[in-house]
Amino acid sequence: MTTALDAIGERVRRTPDRTAVICADARLSYRRLWDGARAVARALAARGPARGSVVGVLGPGNEHFMTAVLGCWLAGASWTPVDPAWPEERQRHVLADTGAPLVLATDGSAAPDRLHGTPVLPVAGAIASGTPDDGTPDDGAPPGRPGPDDQAYVIYTSGSTGAPKGVCVDHGALAAHLAGAVEAYGLADDDVLLSFSAPAFDATVMEMWAGLVAGGTVLLRGSALWTGPQLFARVAEHGVTYVGCTTAYFETFFGEELTARDVELLSGLRAVFFGGEAPSAAVVRRWAAGPLGHVPLCNGYGPTEAVIAATRYWIRQGWDGGDQVPIGTCVPGHEAVVLDDEGREVPPGAGGELYLGGRCVARGYLNRPDLTAERFVRLPGREGVWYRTGDLVSRNGEDLVFVGRVDRQVKIRGFRIEPEEIEVVLRGLARVRGAVVGVGRGPGGRDRLEAHVVPEDRAVPADVFTARVRQELRERLPVYMVPEVIRVLDELPLGATGKVDRAKVLAGTGGA
Repeated sequence: MTTALDAIGERVRRTPDRTAVICADARLSYRRLWDGARAVARALAARGPARGSVVGVLGPGNEHFMTAVLGCWLAGASWTPVDPAWPEERQRHVLADTGAPLVLATDGSAAPDRLHGTPVLPVAGAIASGTPDDGTPDDGAPPGRPGPDDQAYVIYTSGSTGAPKGVCVDHGALAAHLAGAVEAYGLADDDVLLSFSAPAFDATVMEMWAGLVAGGTVLLRGSALWTGPQLFARVAEHGVTYVGCTTAYFETFFGEELTARDVELLSGLRAVFFGGEAPSAAVVRRWAAGPLGHVPLCNGYGPTEAVIAATRYWIRQGWDGGDQVPIGTCVPGHEAVVLDDEGREVPPGAGGELYLGGRCVARGYLNRPDLTAERFVRLPGREGVWYRTGDLVSRNGEDLVFVGRVDRQVKIRGFRIEPEEIEVVLRGLARVRGAVVGVGRGPGGRDRLEAHVVPEDRAVPADVFTARVRQELRERLPVYMVPEVIRVLDELPLGATGKVDRAKVLAGTGGA
């Protein structure tokens, strides 16, 4: 496939009346989705040259969100998500940095006329005023469809300077990833995929579009954050076969003990895939040993710069892989190499920095040639551009194992320490559900390690829990890596993308 747009257009030709998208009471066939997208494309073209521009898409990930994205592509434009929950300063930065000429609003009832000076067009209005009669997928859309080298989307990630940076992904890289995902996860035209993540999280791109490339159906949660019972009921109601979500959502909804009714509602699942952060080995182990252990879990890893999920690790019935869940092996279309500080490939069992290559590498950072040159590099003796992830990994056989971050290394009492390495160990403990480790200030202003931990069993007294955790850490880590302070939390707050909001956890207790 050259682009996702071409692949979906082919599905429109072959199965126009098959349901493509479900969201609340809305159901769109492939034909209706495509017709709506053509109307949006014409509305974009009527407001000026759209080709090559970046259009903002504001609002929840509903059926209008998918229509807006397809409309941008048909008009030759790329798109960037704009989350209504973002602070105004972040919204302004994204719109100014992309130079967005227009914002498409997926929730018409809440759409302003302008967003920080940029005109806003409700998607529903564009569809209502311009949906064409039945025609072929090539009828009624502006000319100039994108090719593999044209930009498909820009998604903003946190920047070390405090200003978010836009990651530019072209159509060829996206198409290669989606084709690899269809192969890696065994997606088919009878599958129904639940997309549960927020649109600002790049995994949503895979959750939404891999299902359509495979000819299946995508179920969207929209703006509602369902409870566990609501989620399970919708899985059963719509015959969902694959669930995609962040790790935090998985542990929240699927991590508890399942009732007989829950098992019945989820019995049609073929797999659950999640990613965004390291999962709790205890939660994963309980699923694999439970009544739905025959439903495999897939732990996905990949920075936005390497186009969504670059690796995956399957957890199957009876899994007992120890205290840490690996990030696994490459999804087709991706390549990985682990290098030491001298740029040499490390031997099995050794650790180093992970570089990701292959067709599925982003073009770079929007308007940041300096940072692009620093992170997207050429490696001697290897073809193409490689993304320097800044992630430390080791190899366990064929599988990659996440260790920590190069740029989060701290020095405590003269020792260089990776806080995420401690987090990984904490999440591997049977009594721990989630953890964040940072640096706080002790008496006299001395830096110290502080862990913020959610217990698996909330009935255990906090002092008993922390004492047991501290003892288990001493059995697994050097003494200088055992946090001086262990704070017990009821839960870890989630950010807009569904990942744990580390900054909020650490700021709430004076950590850094």
